[in-house]
Amino acid sequence: MDAKSARARQVVAAVATSAAADGQTSKAKEEESGEKVAGATPSPPHAQEHPEEKTEPAWEDAYARHFGLVLTTILHEREDFRGLFSDEELAIAAAFLTKLSPFEKQLYARLFQRRGPWFKTTSLFRYFLKASAFRKHAAATINATEGGTDNQETSGAGGCEEEEKTQQLPDHTLVQATIDSLVQGGLLLKFPCTTSDSRVSATVRDQDERVQLDAAMDAIQQCATTAELAALHKKMTGSNGSGGKAELLQAIKRVVKTQRRIDGSRIPVARLMHQIWTRSYPLAGKGTSDVMVVQMAGAARDLLLRMHRLFYFMASSPYNSFSIPPQLTDMSQLLPLATRKLRQEPTQWPGLMVFFGKVAYPEYKLTGTPSSDATDIQSCTRRRAFPSSEAYVCYEVAYQLHGLMSTIEQCLVITTPDKEYQEPDLELKWILNDTPPAFLAFQRLLFILYEETEDDDDCVLEVGPPARQHGVEGGALEAASWQMRSWEQFHRELGRMQSLDDLVVASKSCLHAYLRWVKASTLDGVKTGVIESGAPVFFSKCNAGYHLAHVVHIAVSLYEKLRKYQLACLLLNELLAAPLLERKRGYWWDRLALNLEHLKCAEQARVTCLNALEDPLVFATDRIALERRLQRLQRQKNLQEGANENERSELISADEQATQSTYEYRQNYIVGRPLNRQTGEKSRFIGYDDEPCNVEQLVLQYYRDHSDEGEGAAAGWYGVHSEGVVFGNIFGILMWEILYADVPDVFQTPFQSAPLDFGYADTFCKARNALIEHRLAQVKKQWTMEELLTMFAATWKREYGKVTRFVHWPSDEAASLQFHLLTVVAMGRTELAGLLHYMATSKEFHQAQNGLPDLLLLKFEPSHASGDAVLQPPECCLDSHDCLNVHAFCGIEEDLNLNAKPSPASVPDQMNIGDDGQGSYTKENGAPEHPLERVLSLLGQERKMAAHLKLVEVKGPRDRLSDKQLLWLRVLNKDIGLDASVMNVVEEEKHIERRQQQLDKKKAAARSSTREGNVKRQKQR
Repeated sequence: MDAKSARARQVVAAVATSAAADGQTSKAKEEESGEKVAGATPSPPHAQEHPEEKTEPAWEDAYARHFGLVLTTILHEREDFRGLFSDEELAIAAAFLTKLSPFEKQLYARLFQRRGPWFKTTSLFRYFLKASAFRKHAAATINATEGGTDNQETSGAGGCEEEEKTQQLPDHTLVQATIDSLVQGGLLLKFPCTTSDSRVSATVRDQDERVQLDAAMDAIQQCATTAELAALHKKMTGSNGSGGKAELLQAIKRVVKTQRRIDGSRIPVARLMHQIWTRSYPLAGKGTSDVMVVQMAGAARDLLLRMHRLFYFMASSPYNSFSIPPQLTDMSQLLPLATRKLRQEPTQWPGLMVFFGKVAYPEYKLTGTPSSDATDIQSCTRRRAFPSSEAYVCYEVAYQLHGLMSTIEQCLVITTPDKEYQEPDLELKWILNDTPPAFLAFQRLLFILYEETEDDDDCVLEVGPPARQHGVEGGALEAASWQMRSWEQFHRELGRMQSLDDLVVASKSCLHAYLRWVKASTLDGVKTGVIESGAPVFFSKCNAGYHLAHVVHIAVSLYEKLRKYQLACLLLNELLAAPLLERKRGYWWDRLALNLEHLKCAEQARVTCLNALEDPLVFATDRIALERRLQRLQRQKNLQEGANENERSELISADEQATQSTYEYRQNYIVGRPLNRQTGEKSRFIGYDDEPCNVEQLVLQYYRDHSDEGEGAAAGWYGVHSEGVVFGNIFGILMWEILYADVPDVFQTPFQSAPLDFGYADTFCKARNALIEHRLAQVKKQWTMEELLTMFAATWKREYGKVTRFVHWPSDEAASLQFHLLTVVAMGRTELAGLLHYMATSKEFHQAQNGLPDLLLLKFEPSHASGDAVLQPPECCLDSHDCLNVHAFCGIEEDLNLNAKPSPASVPDQMNIGDDGQGSYTKENGAPEHPLERVLSLLGQERKMAAHLKLVEVKGPRDRLSDKQLLWLRVLNKDIGLDASVMNVVEEEKHIERRQQQLDKKKAAARSSTREGNVKRQKQR
């Protein structure tokens, strides 16, 4: 390193020392003590073992602290994670922590969270101006280093201008030295310079030039402005370019690729662009060798990104929906865009959001954290999620393939072929199952499986030449370990893929290799060391097969849209043959039967349904769909054979008849005045208030003012369109301590929204059986209703706003809390205990929480005890039916039509419900100030209120119940004992008659066609 760089590093070191001294007091306040929990900003791990990292400069921001937390945890705390990386990879991460200055760490951490890979140096100036203390100490240290004297008494306009300029622009020496340090460390790459090695052949030299040219044009496209592109075009052609940035860029590419200089060499577009950027560089002291544009080194960034993903390997990470690539029909264009997004797209890491103070996570004890109980040894034992480095690398490859396939599914525009489309026969590549995997990580699995000795240098089946670094001055990381070589080959193979078939075939071959590896490991675990003894079932997501099965699953849906049913059937059979994604087996069986129907293989489809119903891993909701399909296929088969109605009815098995009777449900009907009748559109109606409304709002209006279902079902019902959110919130609040209890291995990171075993009902209940039974006993018998509500409100207020999978926190905290409390009162303790038991133990609820009825309705009416005068709530809370206006009582928004804007219901400033006067005041926006006290006042001895709860699934004229909705109706009515029904909104009678006539015509035509077919078959016989 030259003298200028050395001097600048001394500047940075001096600044860091001075700033650290200034920030020790504030930093001490941030250090945590005791057990490690989520929900607060964690201090850097192992600060005591690394005293140089214990005290951070005051100007080091959240990005650098989060980056340090991730790397320090993997390198020093998680031995099971550290063993998954090679020595070369660990050295890169360790160098980041030990060899870089704090400010260099901060700069790279900032760039890590930006969309790259190219960055203009001028766009980094704001990071150097982040802290005023840093600027002050940097200027003083630079002057002292140069031996100059700083005139502190400068006055006049010149002094003000100089001070303003210093505040706006950083020091040039510091900027270049910081970038140069990151380049020397292999983390950044300079803008490529077109240089060729005269010792290589002309073919290789030409190939290198093309690669350099593509890299240079990529940097120019991302970093150059329109004015700079115009200047570049003039330098290359001598004429002024015209048009916008896209037109200028296309013109430059055309000139570069089609024209050469007199000596036959290519136009040095990179050098010309560097000259233009240098000319516009605003800092004093610039030189031609200064760095104007930098690139994130791909190998280093990919490694650090993998470490971040490993740190969060079981935590929920928000999806950046704004970064979806454009909709495309050409896979050759979509694949590079999706690959670039996979490698360069920034991620909103949960821990980073915690450092920003944006979110907080529930408090729980991490696995491996020492407990205050000396006898609690099990909680300190951490089982390995990845049994070997091979398993981890294959998992990461499969994870990235899964992400790539998900992006393609969202962005690929599929043109569905006509019905006359004839699917071609399957190619040989789909039928062969013994083809070698495309990626080196899975090739290593097979090599280890069939070779007696393992050697890191010899066991990789290298395919193709190793990747070469082009146009890089220093910082090139030459891969020495098999892990680094496998990642080079992985990205190289992705670049070669041109179609969806290429990606699916590669994933399919990797899946076969992985399954063979697992099968052999199960038979001989000692040989390969693959199977981890006693690994929990919820670690099943930490394997390559889980993500590869998802890739094939997505591919099936895409091929079905393309009407490639033979290919879809082949992939579905392979998925069903693999012991992966058991919760999707019912869906796969159903899709296989449907695709066989498309292929005119009705008998095979019927046999498929029979085999599916014998599969013990098929969920109850999937069985409903399979039984329905089987009945239809059996009826079609019988019609083709000419059987009569009596024979057709005998074809329905006893199990199917039991299923039909089990899923009977109560239905009600109202007539709506529709505003639209198009299939596929959300139904809209004219409400009872003569305003447009959707179907749910129409039913809410009906139950509030017009209900006449019978005795005890008069109007006065108030509710919300929640679709199960309220019930889910009640489960999350009442079971909070059980969900976040200290259970081994379920909390691996400080930023989890749920325990890892939720989703595996048997494992979840087995680990918490005593806690669950104790809580259910408290809810059902031990607690009074007042104690239950008090506990609910206390947990709500204590945990409000924390990121959790189980509670959807509303914005109107107090009003929503009061509505939830009223729901608990109306449900009753026995029914509530039954609901909690089902949600905690049901496999269906653990896998998917949807399917609950649309509307949750409450009704509170005065309870008339014989011979006693009833004291009613204030008149302002009673409606015209002498029922409690729940909306007004809670202060929640009323949303009963499409025109009126939701607004809080009218609530007076004071409602003296309780004798003590507490809980009677409201906030200015109508929300109650003391929800618990106001609800408890309704339960007092002097003011009895009878509470009722109703759940209603709403269906429009062209809707039908899903299988999950049918299951929930049965559970709510028969197992839990709640009132759940279906409200069908039908059209006016004349429209019903017209539709019935159309259906009768279609049925008559079908019967006529069947009779003609039977007659023809009889004649043939």
